[in-house]
Amino acid sequence: MKKKILIITQYYPPEVGGGSQRSVGFAEEFRDAGFDVTVISPFPSYLIQKEEVITKNKLFEKSNQNGITLYNTFVYASDRGSFFSRMLYYLSFSFSSTLVALLNVKKIDYHLTISPPLFNGISGMIIKMIKKSKFIFDIGDLWPESAIQLGFLKNKTAINLAEGFEKIIYGKADFINAVTEVTQQKLKNKFPFIKRIFWVPNFVRTDLVVKREKKETLLNELNLNKKFVIGYAGNIGGAQGLKLLIDAAKLTLNNPEITYLIIGDGVEREILEKEVKNYELKNVLLLPPVNRDLILDYISLFDVTVIPLVKNDLFRFTIPSKLYEAMSSESPVILCVDGEARKILEKSNCGVYCEPENEKDLAEKIEWMADHKNNLMALGKAGRKYAIENYDRKKIIERFSKMLIEDV
Repeated sequence: MKKKILIITQYYPPEVGGGSQRSVGFAEEFRDAGFDVTVISPFPSYLIQKEEVITKNKLFEKSNQNGITLYNTFVYASDRGSFFSRMLYYLSFSFSSTLVALLNVKKIDYHLTISPPLFNGISGMIIKMIKKSKFIFDIGDLWPESAIQLGFLKNKTAINLAEGFEKIIYGKADFINAVTEVTQQKLKNKFPFIKRIFWVPNFVRTDLVVKREKKETLLNELNLNKKFVIGYAGNIGGAQGLKLLIDAAKLTLNNPEITYLIIGDGVEREILEKEVKNYELKNVLLLPPVNRDLILDYISLFDVTVIPLVKNDLFRFTIPSKLYEAMSSESPVILCVDGEARKILEKSNCGVYCEPENEKDLAEKIEWMADHKNNLMALGKAGRKYAIENYDRKKIIERFSKMLIEDV
């Protein structure tokens, strides 16, 4: 009989971003490994574009997506612009996902609850208690630590409450997944009572995310013929620090070959738009988010992928999923993130490091790459080889599912 696994996640397609891709990766690979998979995720409510933020007033809708049972449940839709609206967004899903799991999912062997947000762990604890299933807690970011360091969480009472929840959830989980080895070690040191800690890094579909030829129709449509394209695709939020690209564009404005292509939306997009307009940056092209089925065609236009994060010690332990995708697609990388991500960059030899929030350094690295195009193919191929060997989605989740079954 098939083992049944329930996945509870705040982010699932058609939502975009690294969290969504991690969730669907787990779901599809567990399905292919012979599990009976059910996913509970909110009604699509934050598709990066603000105009798509709509609250749907019903508890759930059930569908089947390629052999995966999907429940989309109620959530207070929010563009996450304020702390209060962000909390409503998270807590409303915690409530609806728990209710739907208890009332509609009859038998569960394992349930994989994905964080952030930490509140999903509340659902995990309740489901474990009532359904008697094994509770796996997947940690993408350490929360509330990350929210405190980024300045999102300042109230001492709220911090104490969140840290209390964190300790309780970790204690109740049967297994914990950590996205990085450093996070795994930090958890072991800080919470020695944790039962099992796995290291399940982010991953990429190396069979799907491959090098593609640039589409002539897109090049013509976007007026990018004979341009050296510096690209970014994803969330334009406070943590990403995309203004760095705009500042670098100002410094390279006198080079007509270099063009910056930024695809996405988020709370910082308006700031970028104002900068582009005020400084008349004709070398910057800002596009809205692109459908998941089309994004690879747009990414193929990038001669170089820039991956920035703001300068914060927290991100020394962060590995952006965009790094794996760029490597798999043979795109040379300029990485503006220090720490664990930089180690991967240097081991794989897939690009160059740039100091976070240093626009002069970024501009110099971009101009160097534009002047040394013959070096780029070797960087791309080295990245592709490293991604296949270390971050292939199927290999990672097959290994994880074996550990899970053998550790029961």
